[in-house]
Amino acid sequence: MDRFCRFLERAERSPLTVRVYRSDLESLAAWFKEQTGGPFTPAKITPTDLREYKRWLTSQDLKPATINRRLASLKSFLNWAVDVRLLRAGHGLRVPKTVREARRGPRWLDRREQNRLLRAVEHDGVVRDVAAVKLMLNAGLRVAELCALAWKDIRLSDRQGTLTVRKGKGSKRRQIPLNKDARQALLAMSYGEHAGKAVPVFMGQRGPLTPRGLQALFSRYASAAKLKDATPHSLRHSFCKNLINAGVSLEKIAALAGHESLETTRRYCEPSLQDLQQAVEMISEESSGIKRLRFLCPLFQESLSYPRIFHGGKWRDVRYKEVTPVYWRSGAGKRPLRLLVVAPVPYSSGKGKRKY
Repeated sequence: MDRFCRFLERAERSPLTVRVYRSDLESLAAWFKEQTGGPFTPAKITPTDLREYKRWLTSQDLKPATINRRLASLKSFLNWAVDVRLLRAGHGLRVPKTVREARRGPRWLDRREQNRLLRAVEHDGVVRDVAAVKLMLNAGLRVAELCALAWKDIRLSDRQGTLTVRKGKGSKRRQIPLNKDARQALLAMSYGEHAGKAVPVFMGQRGPLTPRGLQALFSRYASAAKLKDATPHSLRHSFCKNLINAGVSLEKIAALAGHESLETTRRYCEPSLQDLQQAVEMISEESSGIKRLRFLCPLFQESLSYPRIFHGGKWRDVRYKEVTPVYWRSGAGKRPLRLLVVAPVPYSSGKGKRKY
């Protein structure tokens, strides 16, 4: 097992990947010893062991993704064992098929959740924390990439900027253009004083900010914003989802995010749990009006007590029984270009006045 982990390190796998492989194989070794009473070695594995191992995993109330990852770790280990002659070629061992599950998009934050998080950070945090959140939302950085970012990796001018990820996942290098929000966040951190220096951008109390430290900061702000099941990586997912919603092609998103395969990027076209929740809420009798209005009209607002809609040149309170359909004029591709009709049905207040 130690030899296999050293092989992964020489292959420039990330420390986290190596730890995950080690954890999966240690779990397998413990199960094998309990079942057979002997130490775990590749040469002692039988087809029966593989089938029973999968059956044991499915009985442990693990998520399908966890089961499939452990089976993938086992398969990689067996392939390596053949390469180093710990297992003969043509051994006849077949790792069981993965567990099938309904594919669902990753956890991202919708626009309202993103704004709640930004408000919480801007209210309670320091300039560093605001910049970290905005960079992850607007550049799609992974946690480790953000923590490893140095000032020499950033180039800013009046109207544009770039950020270089020197060692991303799989030791890949990529450049990311920075939009106005990301540039302003870096300028607020005194970019002019630090430009070109080989110094970490994000510093903690005892040195460079670590992934664990960033996760602790995010947890605090996510709690203040009342976000459920959100992690720092959710901001990267939100970056990709925002691009999908803006009509950006999968090839461009894959290049920006550093995805090796378009299949990884295509996940963001699939509905997330939030999307499915919103879908079923739309048929609820009590909320169908507001839900339908939010779905149909991008100019919809909702305050604490009433919904609002941009109509007749200004925001109006909506008192409605139903909403007339919204029509789009389609031009280039499938992207909506112009809102033609948004007209809530007038509602009488009972005092002779007609309101919208």
